[in-house]
Amino acid sequence: MAETWAPSGAPPGARWLPQVRVGFESRNARWWWLGAGGAVVVGAGVAMAVWGMFPVDLHEPTHYAGIMAPTCGLTRSVVAVFRGDVAMAWRYNPAGLLVAVAAVAALARLLAGVFDLRGPVLRVRPGRIGWMVLGLALVALEIRQQGQAGLLMTTGLR
Repeated sequence: MAETWAPSGAPPGARWLPQVRVGFESRNARWWWLGAGGAVVVGAGVAMAVWGMFPVDLHEPTHYAGIMAPTCGLTRSVVAVFRGDVAMAWRYNPAGLLVAVAAVAALARLLAGVFDLRGPVLRVRPGRIGWMVLGLALVALEIRQQGQAGLLMTTGLR
């Protein structure tokens, strides 16, 4: 049976609601994966902000037909965040702001875990309502990104 976070005696609909836990934990076998990913995003984002975008085309085939994915513009958005241009980051992809903040937070968690051996932990179980909201947000992001196709089909940061 799947583990649920609903406390015993919780109403039967508790699995529908998002559940969030905040706390501290010592490191375990996988504590550094998230921090390492954050370090890669922060390092690459800062490097591209300073020296320019990597000369590698990472677009999916539909991009060339003018069909944008929710992730289109995400790299340029993260780079714009590290350049300090939040407005341009929002134009490229609003999710880039979340990615940059999450990467910095994951890197901070990694450093806190290295020096203190315990670090802050945020555990989220979205529940059924959370998954529905996430799905609707992805559909809305897809529609928004398709509206930005002209900007997203250009090369480099503006």
